[in-house]
Formats: sequence, C-alpha cells, structure tokens
Amino acid sequence: MNIYHLADKIINVIKGLIDEQIIICDTNGIIIASTNPNRIGDYHEGSTIVIKNKQQLMITESLTIDLQGVKTGINLPLFFNKSVIGVIGITGEIEKVKPFGEIVRKMTELLIHENNYYEQMEFEHRAVENVIFDLLQSRKITRPLLDRAETLGMSLEGSKQVIILVINEIDSTLQKQIWHYLKDLIPEKDILTRWGNNRLFWMHTLSSKKDQLKPDFLNTLQKACENHFSIDLNIGVGDTASASDLYRSYEEALIAINYFPDDTRISFHTNLQLELCLQDISDDTKKEYIQRTIGTLIEHNQLLQTLHVFIENESSLQKTAEALFIHINTLHYRLSKIHQFTGLDPKRFKDLTNLYLAITFLDEHTIDFKNPSSFSYKNT
Repeated sequence: MNIYHLADKIINVIKGLIDEQIIICDTNGIIIASTNPNRIGDYHEGSTIVIKNKQQLMITESLTIDLQGVKTGINLPLFFNKSVIGVIGITGEIEKVKPFGEIVRKMTELLIHENNYYEQMEFEHRAVENVIFDLLQSRKITRPLLDRAETLGMSLEGSKQVIILVINEIDSTLQKQIWHYLKDLIPEKDILTRWGNNRLFWMHTLSSKKDQLKPDFLNTLQKACENHFSIDLNIGVGDTASASDLYRSYEEALIAINYFPDDTRISFHTNLQLELCLQDISDDTKKEYIQRTIGTLIEHNQLLQTLHVFIENESSLQKTAEALFIHINTLHYRLSKIHQFTGLDPKRFKDLTNLYLAITFLDEHTIDFKNPSSFSYKNT
C-alpha cells in the first residue's frame, strides 16, 4: 500500500479543518504533498526518525538546527495493516498544533482505509465484468473461466436470466451510486455489474421456474430507484438460459430494451410479438422505409406528434383530441394534412399499419416524441 496517489487528496481534506501548514512524507523521508508547494520533493529527516521508531516526533527549535529539512511542529506515523506507510506533519508552535495531531492522524488513516476499500471493490467489479464479458464472447464455460468465477463467488450453475437496466443519463458517478443502491435490492445470489456508462448488467440465478423475476418486483425496484435518484430507468428482460447460453438471454434483453408495452418501461422478451420481426430489419431498410412513408413529415413536428398520439390512442378521434388538447375538427384537419403529405390515410387500416411501422422505426431515432421542441431525426 502506498499513499502517493492519495497524498494530495489528504492534504486538501485536512487543510479545510486546520489553518496550519501540513506535509506528507513517504517512507524514504521525501515530502510528496504539502500545503506549501515549494517543499514538495524536499528531504525531511524528521520523518525518517518517525518511520524508524513508529512513534510521533515533536520538532523543537533546537531540532530544526540538527535535522535536515524540518520545521517546528509535530510529525506522526501513518499506519496501514500495522505497517508505517508514511508520515504526516503539522507545522507550527508545538503547544498549538499538538492537540490536532492525533485527530489528523486518525482522519488520514480513515481516508487511506476508505480509499483501499473502494480500490478493492473496483478491482473485484472489473474482475466480475471481465468474467461476464468472456462468458458472453466465448459462449462456453472453460475450466479457467469457471475457476475465475468461483474465486469471485460467482455461481455459473443453474438457469440464468439477463436483465439490462438503462439509465437516462450518461454519468459514471451516478451509475456507481445506482449500482450500490440496487445491489441491496436484488436477490443475494444475483450478479450486478456496470456495463458502459449508463447501463447495468444483471444476471439473475433461478433455482426453479418460480424464481423467475415478476413484473411487480421489477416495477417496485424501478420506482424505488427512480424516486431515490430522480432518473428514468428502463428495464429489458431476456429469457432464461444456461450459463453457457447466457449470450442468448443477453441478446434478448437488448432486443426487449428497445420495445416497451404501453404505459411501462419494463419489457420482457417473452412478451414481444411483432417486435421480434421488426428487430431483424436492417437499419438501412428502416431508414429507407421512413423516407418512403413519412419522410415528408420529418420537418413537421406537429403532424408527427399528432400521428404518434393518434396511434397511441388506437385511432380514437375523441381520445386523441383530448390528449392533444385540440378541437376534434382541428384533429380532422391535421389527419387530412398527413394524408396529403404522405399519400397514406391514417383512417384506413392498411395505411395506418404502414404509418405505425414508420413511426416505430422513427421512434428509435427520436429524442422525445412527446416534446416537439426537442424532436430530432438521427441518421441510422
């Protein structure tokens, strides 16, 4: 354990608590951090005595003459796992700084232990992430992979189910906080790891069919997380699979995350129907289909929004007008304009089917369809 990468952080924390000058020395007696930048890199003979004796040292006026690079004050050893890993010094009149000495030392050691804890946790997280990644890529369980999983306490036995959680913000710090929060909510045997900057990968273990994740549980988890962090959390759930076929459940969860039933942002792959066919269509084909059907509406946000709401309300004129807060005659006018621009009549079943498919494809490239001011078409 070394404190080189922590020294500046420690100085910044401590200097906010006391007005005196502070230094941190490594085990060679070199000042590696200080409230006085000019002292960094200097040799501090007093710290070598502290390291040797493992005891605090008061630097008096007389010692400043005898020892190289020291100033009056107090120097204290920093311990980690019963070993001295450095020295912290407080410069000033001894009687004035002495009361701070033990408090500053203990606070510094707490920072060191806390940092070590998070480093270990981050290391384990990366190791788990690598096992999952290799399992998805290799699509088989090798002996070395199994050994790595067992070392990390990951069970690859039994049926698995992949759940992908998507946060509506790309923020690695927020993602870590959500990860910590959710780990206490999911079953103990499950694995939860960060996956990119705004996603979480959840591997659920099933002992029997009754252990399949229920919509009510996911809905409760989603609401708890959203209320706690003020975010939107989308959830895609793959089918069950063995650990060696985990990639299938993963791919299904990725498909599910793109298609949500009405009034929910939790999608089970087992519930997808038409969406199973749509996801196999290439992006180029979707783009061409959009251009051939509603391409002329791209610049008319109001008409696009009207069409979207009309489809959402199952082509009910009354419900659509109410949802848009417009008179029903205004709705008739807008629908006729859509017919005029596209050649497709929203009131005819076949034409509406084509419009529905186009809107579905366009939704994949839309920021917020319900907020026209933020609407934008993105190339696939």
